[in-house]
Amino acid sequence: MKRLSALLIAPALIAACSQSAESDGPVLSYEDAFIMAPIAGRDVTMGGIEISVEGVSVTLTGAISDIAGTVEMHTMEMNDGTMQMRPVETFEIADGETLTLERGGNHLMFFGLVEDLSAGETANISFSFETETGETLTLEAEAELRAQGE
Repeated sequence: MKRLSALLIAPALIAACSQSAESDGPVLSYEDAFIMAPIAGRDVTMGGIEISVEGVSVTLTGAISDIAGTVEMHTMEMNDGTMQMRPVETFEIADGETLTLERGGNHLMFFGLVEDLSAGETANISFSFETETGETLTLEAEAELRAQGE
């Protein structure tokens, strides 16, 4: 009887091991992806997102979008009451952490908007990452276009 139960359990253990081996890679996810609808006559706007990673630390190395010629990542600091934005090449995201890009903080800037954009529409943003071992990862996000002031 013990031998039969061991034979019945073995396939379940093998299946469990193969499932965990397949899911050992990094998992990137996002929430609250948005782009501000641009002010009339302007071809620049900002956006944000919350990106989480599980399984490995990553470096966000860039972003592109179907609505802009260029997407830059920016930091924002207040110095003597003046907002100072600066483009950066990368953002680090540690395993288990979330990077928040938002109004009034680190954010995305979209330059050379390719069309008139209205609140309520959506746009795609593709984010590129690199792991510590040099592996390249991509996260595709659908961003909501929000009206100014939202």
